[in-house]
Amino acid sequence: MQIPTDGPKAIFLFLGLVLALSWAGTPSAEAAERGSLQGEIRDGNGRAVTRAAVKIRNLEKGITVTVFSHRGNYSAPDLFPGKSEVSAGLGGHEEGAKAAVEVAAGKKTVLNLSLPKQPAEPILTPADWIRRLPDDRDGAKQMVINRCVNCHGPAQIVAKRFDRLTWKKVILDMGRIEAVGKPNYKEISDEQAMAAKDEEIERLSAYYAKHFGPDKTPGVKFPKPVAYRNARTDTKIVLTQFDIPTRTAIPHNLTVDPQGHIWFVERYADKVGGLNPKSGEFQEFPIPTGARPHGIVADKGGMIWWTESHGNHLGRLDPQTGQMKRYPLPQEGSSPHTLFIGKDGLIWMTQIRGGRIASFNPQTESFKEYTIPTKDSRPYGIVVDSHNHVWFCEFTGDKIGMLDPATGVFKEYVPPTRYSGPRRLALDRNDNVWFTEYNTNKIALLSHDTGKIKEWEVPTRDSGPYDIVVDGRGKVWFDEFTANKLVRFDPATAKFTEYPLPGVDSQVRKMTQDQDGAVWLSEYKNSRMVRVVER
Repeated sequence: MQIPTDGPKAIFLFLGLVLALSWAGTPSAEAAERGSLQGEIRDGNGRAVTRAAVKIRNLEKGITVTVFSHRGNYSAPDLFPGKSEVSAGLGGHEEGAKAAVEVAAGKKTVLNLSLPKQPAEPILTPADWIRRLPDDRDGAKQMVINRCVNCHGPAQIVAKRFDRLTWKKVILDMGRIEAVGKPNYKEISDEQAMAAKDEEIERLSAYYAKHFGPDKTPGVKFPKPVAYRNARTDTKIVLTQFDIPTRTAIPHNLTVDPQGHIWFVERYADKVGGLNPKSGEFQEFPIPTGARPHGIVADKGGMIWWTESHGNHLGRLDPQTGQMKRYPLPQEGSSPHTLFIGKDGLIWMTQIRGGRIASFNPQTESFKEYTIPTKDSRPYGIVVDSHNHVWFCEFTGDKIGMLDPATGVFKEYVPPTRYSGPRRLALDRNDNVWFTEYNTNKIALLSHDTGKIKEWEVPTRDSGPYDIVVDGRGKVWFDEFTANKLVRFDPATAKFTEYPLPGVDSQVRKMTQDQDGAVWLSEYKNSRMVRVVER
């Protein structure tokens, strides 16, 4: 490859090439021998503890492995050698026991831990806050869940004290964040706020002023921490958290390339990141400041594609050379969102502000857009089935949409529960559509053959089911955004199995699977990639 030799572009491309080659040239790191840790977990009375979360954090690499004890025993395999911190506690609680250990390559290290007699306080989740929001029984609280508590927890609401007009500015500011890039309600004038006559905004601002107005008790009234309302789980799971080098990355979406490398967007760092799971090493490629990358996908050739919700571009990265190319979308303010590649190689995306579905042809480098029939539908997750039909969620339209590109015709399906807030979706081997209903705490199945929709209530209340994947065995995995859990659902038995996530308020926004069947998550709040393996 010929490298340019003049100007900033030359420096940028050279840096990308160095990063790519340094990552590709790490066979010794990939082949490094691993160690393991095992031992007993006892409570303060010496009794064996089941379902205690045991975390082993490699201090040098920033990799944390979490396993769960069974009948007092735990086993953590495949650990990177080196100095590590170990902690243990009941799932969903702060750790009650801590120790330091040296994990040796090729050896089994034994470490027994004892929990205190008094269990540590449970970790408070946004789901616990939602349960305690005031309910005037007029639908306003549900509106808060539907429209406000889908990007952040309600703790950010109850911490504020504003009058009705200021609350209205805050709500208007949140509604334009994809367009302006950074929240700042003070930029909105009194006249602009008073001129806005949207009924939902009026009801929301009235609710906030009533319960969180300037005349209310200042400060945050923290509800008493409560235990998880559904603690049923099993112990056959290993979670591995990889700290992204840029600790303020805020990764949104992630994908896996043909080599099994994990790629993700760093939303607030304006970078595209990559992780080699075998070595634990990262690459990071800067993109233009303020682009706010959102969606990401890898094609069959290993090219990485991403969307820029604020920059209004589709980007392409060649990991082998570090070269990038960006394509402006046809219409300004489209806010391109989630990506999916069809079997024909077309790259499909939702345009969350434009209310459109769009395709991009890499061969002709051209876009084609389709306007969704339902106005203000806010299209979100997207997939393409084996018949080249494009399925997508209408988050505020409360529908599942389907586009047949051959005819340009849309078809929309309405879930049985009103105001369901379909967020993301996935296909099973029969092209049936599984999706989450964020607002109403359900997951659902849309039959490809009949178009009928069946729903299941999630055990944990107000859990905020967000993203969803279907594994090779037909098991359905989804995350509980506000309850901070990962869930496995067995369609054959209708059984939910919930796992408390190791990170506090992880805010998982995207999931995927690699070639080995492992489920991967992006920890938006804590800037980590997470691998989930059943053993």
